[in-house]
Amino acid sequence: MLKKIKLFKDSKGVNSKDFNFAWIFFLLILSQILFGSNQIMARFIQGEVPPIGLSFWRWVLATLIILPFTYKRIFSCLPTLYEEWKVYLASAFCLIVLGNTTIYIALNYTTAINGAIVSSVQPAFTFALSWLFYREFVSKNQIAGAVVATLGVLFIISKGDINVLFNLSPNPGDVWMVISVLGFSLYAILLKRIPDQVPAIITLNVIQFLGIILLAPLYIWETYYIQAIEFNQITLFSIIWAAVFVAIGALGLWNYTNKKLGANKASGTIHLRLIAITVMAIIVLDESLKLYHFVAFAIIMMGVFAISKK
Repeated sequence: MLKKIKLFKDSKGVNSKDFNFAWIFFLLILSQILFGSNQIMARFIQGEVPPIGLSFWRWVLATLIILPFTYKRIFSCLPTLYEEWKVYLASAFCLIVLGNTTIYIALNYTTAINGAIVSSVQPAFTFALSWLFYREFVSKNQIAGAVVATLGVLFIISKGDINVLFNLSPNPGDVWMVISVLGFSLYAILLKRIPDQVPAIITLNVIQFLGIILLAPLYIWETYYIQAIEFNQITLFSIIWAAVFVAIGALGLWNYTNKKLGANKASGTIHLRLIAITVMAIIVLDESLKLYHFVAFAIIMMGVFAISKK
């Protein structure tokens, strides 16, 4: 009877494996759209909210929202968490300090579209780091692709003017975005070392909590020497959006789909984030596309294609 049911489903074209993959891929795309909204929000409030303060309070709020659903299970996972504490601490540093906080700094200086194009080189970074840490097989095409993708990033940083690179005066926002991409790429490959027996929501909550600890000294420094955060309507809106839709929604989906598909496959959808950010930037921020944007993106895409051709 069970065999007949299976055959009937196959005849209708229903394949549970394909459906499961499609669902995971849909969640991955949704995570990229939500990640993209984070850059639009950061650019929209530039100068109004200090970047480290925004990052610090978004993670505090996100942690408090999830904690009631995780605190009991965290205790049951403590032996594993203690054993792998270095991986969790490194993940928190790469994601929250290097990967996320630097985005808010970058978008005080550069446009959302520039930031999105620089972010699109993440698959190349992830590939290179996967080889460096895990010695994954590397072909000549992949090496060439990584080099080409890097040239695309340099093109966007220089706005198509090679003299900018020789004079060492690129837009600081684009440089901060490169640091952000490095952080996210390191985080993506570190997820491979997160124990499978620890549920994704526990992993997320633990990384958030450790990130708050790492950000605290930087937040105190910014408050006293740069700019103190003022809790007004703009600040509260940005913190709530970044906490609920990005720190919980986008990151939770990213963690889940990364574990299912692997860092290299998941990173390939970064380019969908570029499309989402570009559309939102034109509509919400009234930004415009320039020729060097298209050239830089074309160069990066050629590099990423060479990396993932197989």
